[in-house]
Parts: sequence; C-alpha cells; structure tokens
Amino acid sequence: MTGLSLILAPAAAVSPVLAQWSPAVESSAWRELRRSELPGEGWTFVEATRTDRVEAAEYLRNPRAVKGNVEVEAGLLLKRAGQSSWTSRLLPMRAVCSEGRMEKKDADGQWAPYPGRAGTAVKVRWICALP
Repeated sequence: MTGLSLILAPAAAVSPVLAQWSPAVESSAWRELRRSELPGEGWTFVEATRTDRVEAAEYLRNPRAVKGNVEVEAGLLLKRAGQSSWTSRLLPMRAVCSEGRMEKKDADGQWAPYPGRAGTAVKVRWICALP
C-alpha cells in the first residue's frame, strides 16, 4: 500500500455513482496525531483504516477547482505492523471529476493515474463538490 491508495485510489472501472458520501467525524486520537504529524492547518479528515498490517488516516486540504478538476494537497498518516513510529506523507493530487478517478503529480510535475480500488468514484464526487 502506498500513498492514498487505501481510500482515494480509482476503481478499475468507473460506473455511475448514485451514492452520496461524506467522511466520518475525525476521532480525538486521530486529531491529536494529525496535529503532531501533518504540517500546517486546514486539514479535512477523509477516512481511517486499521488492519493487521497497517494503520492509516487520510486527509486533504486546499481544494481548488482547476479546469474541471479539483486539485488538493493530500496527507497520509501511516504506521505499518511492527513499527513504533508514524510516518506522514504529503501528496499533490487531483480528482478528475468527469471520470471519477484520482491522479497524483509525479516528480516531473506531470499528472499520472493513481492505481486503486472500488469506492473511489463516490469519494471523487465528494471532493469535486468541495470548492
């Protein structure tokens, strides 16, 4: 698992999205961790997960509409099984609203498809309604 593939990665095939989605309320434990691990203010909690292999929470901030897409700064808090400390990542990403998928900006400044899983299209729809 890398980056925000836990939640924001696109589905292999995008079908019409009928469901509405919004994030759960950020718990006080995630809030405290976010405040110590992610720089700056303005983060919106997206989702958290816990498995035998990983604990992670995803955030975004500064959604802005750009040419039919919504660009965001994505933040990930991650701790893999066996690790004692948390890592954080900041990723420039965008929701491709017309296609229900996410892209990540690579080191060369180019947008590249972000691999993923089912459930992304409804989250993309939510992101696209933010700005």
